[in-house]
Amino acid sequence: MSYKVLIIEDNMDCRELFAMLIRHLGFDVIEADDGELGVQKALSEKPHLIFMDLDMPAMNGIQAIGCLRESSITKNTPIIVCSGWTAPNQRETALRCGADAVISKPVSLSNLQTLLLDHLPRPADQLAVQ
Repeated sequence: MSYKVLIIEDNMDCRELFAMLIRHLGFDVIEADDGELGVQKALSEKPHLIFMDLDMPAMNGIQAIGCLRESSITKNTPIIVCSGWTAPNQRETALRCGADAVISKPVSLSNLQTLLLDHLPRPADQLAVQ
């Protein structure tokens, strides 16, 4: 099964780097360059996991998380916030609003892989084994 990961990131260089790293790990990637478009793509594409920045135009990450958690389509989709702005109050706010994890940039490939695998849904046959 190939998992779909939606990257919501306004910085083109960061978005392309994350997309390249995530594809390298074997996942399909969907991209959005702001929170508003990211919410639209999440609702239409139904990714298995959302990887999101906080500081974006049109709709910031906190607002986007709120919209995603209100929708029956994405209310249970894991959301990993990855931002250069992860002061303790922002981390707490993101988690309180529904993010599953918050990490700071820069991110290593091994940390990214661990985070993705820890938060992706597992097929029923793998859940029974654990």
